[in-house]
Amino acid sequence: MKKTFTRRDMLRGLFGSAAGSLGIPLSGVPSKRTVTLSESKNLNNGMHVIITGSGSALVDPLRGNASAAVVVDGTILLFDCGRQTMDNLALAGINPVNVDYIIFTHLHFDHIATYDYYIISSWVAGREKPFKVYGPAGTARMSEGALYAKNELNTKWWSQRKDGQKPPVEVKDISSGFVLEEKSFTVTATEVSHWGQGLGSTSLGYRVDSVYGSIAYSGDTGPTLNMMNLSRGVDVLIHECTVPDHGMQTGGSFGKLKDTDYVALEEIDWRKPSKHTSPSALGQLAAKAKAKMLVPTHLPPYMSVDAAVENFKLYYGSRQPRGIWTEFVCAIKKHYSGPVVMAENAMVIDVGKC
Repeated sequence: MKKTFTRRDMLRGLFGSAAGSLGIPLSGVPSKRTVTLSESKNLNNGMHVIITGSGSALVDPLRGNASAAVVVDGTILLFDCGRQTMDNLALAGINPVNVDYIIFTHLHFDHIATYDYYIISSWVAGREKPFKVYGPAGTARMSEGALYAKNELNTKWWSQRKDGQKPPVEVKDISSGFVLEEKSFTVTATEVSHWGQGLGSTSLGYRVDSVYGSIAYSGDTGPTLNMMNLSRGVDVLIHECTVPDHGMQTGGSFGKLKDTDYVALEEIDWRKPSKHTSPSALGQLAAKAKAKMLVPTHLPPYMSVDAAVENFKLYYGSRQPRGIWTEFVCAIKKHYSGPVVMAENAMVIDVGKC
């Protein structure tokens, strides 16, 4: 009798029975439901990662701008605040009002896109306790402009309604090194290379260590030794993978990359605009860091709706073949032997529990 193979059977055969049996979406194609590594919605115990945005910079209805949340014993740290961040928190079972920390990797438009909406809508919804906001040089100024210039009318109106209260934020500019510590976790940062250093700001990658495990989050960057060192031995490495390897893509500026572009794992000249990270380079970085699981994020809109693909054509050309995600994963796994889980919106990863 001829056996019918499901998509899950094929993924299990390609990437390993453990991942396949859990239903992990390794192809990078967005699912129609919230995807979890466990069906538990109890995030108050242990350490968990939520992908609050898996896409790149421009419009993509199927992928919000790249961001992630880390939850440790109910304390919620949100890294970056782009499109769909609040929606994906809600899809994963978290009331966005309950986030404790908002931490920016850098101040590019796609990573701060809904910051003002996040703060003001949470204030309107009853938030009084200040969000603790951290980010590289310029974060405090960005916050001031977003809340008191762009939203001057809204801020004045709600201040009157709330007996003179101000929007609930405490903002601090930070740099590389120790960032914060709570009872069950610490956060450290390292400077990474990305466009903007010459304009008075820096980009940061972060690591969260807890009694349950550890995660590292790159933000936007080329493959740098700083991020590799920060990621050594982490349980989950969430790292951008914005550009294809040479030959993977036809059309668009990223389709013109040479073999040497975005591949070598080396320190980038910090005085020049940075590159992003390709699958081959990411595989090298994850292997050298000895990360236990790799989650590529900041993904192209290859499988999005036609209008989004058209919007991105300057960079990614026309719609690419569906198998390009398999090419991404296979290129990574030429260098990295651990599990590779392509990021999806609202995906929940359980790092560890008591």
